[in-house]
Amino acid sequence: MTSLSKTVTLQLIGFPLGSLGWILSCITMKHAEWRLWLVENTTMFSSGIAQVGIWKICFPPNLKISNDYGIVCCHEFNFNENFFPLEMFLAQILLLIASFLGGLGIFFTLLPPWHFYMGTIHKTQAICLFLAGGILYIITGFCVLVPVSWNFYSVANNSSIPFPLSFHLPSGPVAQKIGIAIPMGIASGLMLLISGIFFLSTTGQRSPVPGHSPGGSPLAGGSRAPPWIRPHGAA
Repeated sequence: MTSLSKTVTLQLIGFPLGSLGWILSCITMKHAEWRLWLVENTTMFSSGIAQVGIWKICFPPNLKISNDYGIVCCHEFNFNENFFPLEMFLAQILLLIASFLGGLGIFFTLLPPWHFYMGTIHKTQAICLFLAGGILYIITGFCVLVPVSWNFYSVANNSSIPFPLSFHLPSGPVAQKIGIAIPMGIASGLMLLISGIFFLSTTGQRSPVPGHSPGGSPLAGGSRAPPWIRPHGAA
């Protein structure tokens, strides 16, 4: 496989990988199942599982005051609730940043092929856009992995959260385990990191002049380099 083919392949893989990673990071942020708390009988609930996220908590679906045990009551958190442990507050901030930077990364990596068809971009401009997109993907990946990993560590150590009395929950569970949001976040962060590395690796490769090999001879069959990496001034 030629250097040119590798460049195109990495770009074609990197864009959907980064886009999927960004979508998963947004789902992770809003998902309630970061921590699954096993709680014993309280004044309000019978024993059950409470789902604790960074923006929402869903209480055990077994209210003592209701005959319908299928009801799930959820409560939306505000930004930086005063009872939040540091890792939950950090997760709110970093995942908000990730949602913005990841969307910006998608925008930058989508511009080169789009503007080629409009005939308004050249090699240097395309490289700069791919470079910016790759860096944003990597920063976004770390913004996701850091809080997700920290919360995973807290769950592994059965850390407590001092919920207010109105929640009718103990400060610590009998036991807890990770919810689906944490492995989803880890997958999201890894996808974003890999996508960013792919785009950065393509910007460091020399691309041949359209219709010519790196040595100066015409490419077989008159093939041309990918349009978004054509040199400045090419028709």
